Amino acid sequence: MSLSLFASGNSVFAAKDKNWKYLGQPCRNFNILATTVITDPVDGREKFVLSNFAAGETGNIIFIDPQNNTGESFALPVGAGAWGLVNWHNEKIIVGTCTEQAYLHVFDLKTRTFAKPVVSAGETYFWQMVIASDDKVYGGTYPGCTLTQFDPKTNTFRNLGKVSENPKNLYSRTVLAGTPGYVFITYGFEEPGVAYYDIKNDTLGKLGNPGDTIKEANAAFVCLENKGALSFYSAKDLSLMEDTDGALKQQLGSSQRNPNLLSDGRIAGVKGQEYYVLEKQRALRAEDLKRIPVDATPTEIFYLTSDKKGTIWGACGFGMTIFNYDPKRKKYWNSATLSNTGGEVYGMVFHEGKLFTTAYSGGEHSVYDPSQPWNAFDNINPKMFASVKPRLIRPVGRTVMGPDGGIWTGWSAAYGVYGGGLSRVQPETLKMEYWYDPVPNQQVAGLTADDKYLYFTTNGGASGLSYNNDINCHFAVWKPGAGIIKDIILQKGETPGFGVLAHSNVVALVVNKEIRIYDPGKEDFVRTISLEGKGCSWLIPLDKKHIGAFAGKTFYKVDIFAGTKTILCDLPDTVSAAMIDQKGRIYFSVKSRLYAL
Repeated sequence: MSLSLFASGNSVFAAKDKNWKYLGQPCRNFNILATTVITDPVDGREKFVLSNFAAGETGNIIFIDPQNNTGESFALPVGAGAWGLVNWHNEKIIVGTCTEQAYLHVFDLKTRTFAKPVVSAGETYFWQMVIASDDKVYGGTYPGCTLTQFDPKTNTFRNLGKVSENPKNLYSRTVLAGTPGYVFITYGFEEPGVAYYDIKNDTLGKLGNPGDTIKEANAAFVCLENKGALSFYSAKDLSLMEDTDGALKQQLGSSQRNPNLLSDGRIAGVKGQEYYVLEKQRALRAEDLKRIPVDATPTEIFYLTSDKKGTIWGACGFGMTIFNYDPKRKKYWNSATLSNTGGEVYGMVFHEGKLFTTAYSGGEHSVYDPSQPWNAFDNINPKMFASVKPRLIRPVGRTVMGPDGGIWTGWSAAYGVYGGGLSRVQPETLKMEYWYDPVPNQQVAGLTADDKYLYFTTNGGASGLSYNNDINCHFAVWKPGAGIIKDIILQKGETPGFGVLAHSNVVALVVNKEIRIYDPGKEDFVRTISLEGKGCSWLIPLDKKHIGAFAGKTFYKVDIFAGTKTILCDLPDTVSAAMIDQKGRIYFSVKSRLYAL
């Protein structure tokens, strides 16, 4: 077995075919995407049902008995979790999963067993699911933008077809069925609109105008919304209704039953990692929250960093929580939810002992002091102090400390928009400023910094839209206070991602399946290192001459000046996050599993 050595700081690592050590699954949380209430046929008790999504792992459904604060957990046969959740007559729970493959699961409440999963071919997401007047379950999908139908009586599944003719519309997300004889669907995001399914005639049709979204469907009318303006259609024949006196508007919500309404009139709900039961109209208080009474599931590690003490910190793949892991004590801690918006933390930077984070989908900037008590409920610690929403929502470029002492983040634009931006936070004052679309109509995909400049890459990714292949991606040099001072336009088909690293007075960036080295002094690329057909998920610094590249199942040591590479070790699988701490210790993750080199 071959053995090679490389130095990093004061540490020396022995590299061989497999020299990594498995540390465990320290990232664990709940990410509840849907809820409902059942009367359990097993014991006749009322249960609060949660659908939990476990990024990178297997999701589950959770039954909580709110009277005695006990819970049961049932792992899904396959799939990370579900947006779609339906209680079918206290006999069956219908679950529609995402994200790699859309599975439909049927859970028999009496036998506590799942039926064989139904696969929706070509789809990765099931969205919201509802029971229509024909007693069948309907749901939207991604990326097919279709409407699906499942009959629990016969266990038959149908894909009813695409609800929009526009091939760039990928989402059929909001589905409502409160109007007898119909199912209504909002689609988007390239060209939003509303479609309907006529149950009797087994046909799809369009309702309203382009840009409309479905607001409510009840036994009297259907209400659509467009930029705050409402329009009403008759539940009988879908003809346009006038609302000159505002009487229809006043009826909105009057016929809607809260799906989490308990038999005693109280409302059950979830706030992040906790649940509550409240009397109607009463405001939620911190003391109302109870920890969900089952074990949290392992969740994909989405980002890794460390503090000065050597404690590993990270973010979960979905669910808006962070965690830490103490390598010496082999102990881990998982936070409660950071904010009220859904999504996840992308960027993490320590400054003066405080952890600064950036998150999707609210475009939030937050700061957390680990030495102080946790109090996200009152927005004290962590404190969400600024947002770049609505123009920017997803910090795909992650977050770095800039040469000017500011904390910088690269962003992607709002849903249905190609674009991006940069933000800067002054950590002492928490003042935030941002720049929208420094490269027009392209998201900031990767961001790094040295002692003079920031460097970022762009590409055609977007939220809610297909990847834009009709552009030339960019590599840009940004000087604080001046903006872009160098802009290199890449060839069509050359796609950079998150992998960009300033190190030893050069910048390495991943383009397709190679690493390019940019020399700021020469203002040009000076060498290219092939990764032998492997995509690279992460770059980390090693020593003054070398960086580490996690490419597929291979960890390379790359000489950024000679343009050569050496295989240091094989990896257990594709790496989802990686880092090197201040003492030269390397950590990486594969889905929910944490490893050390």
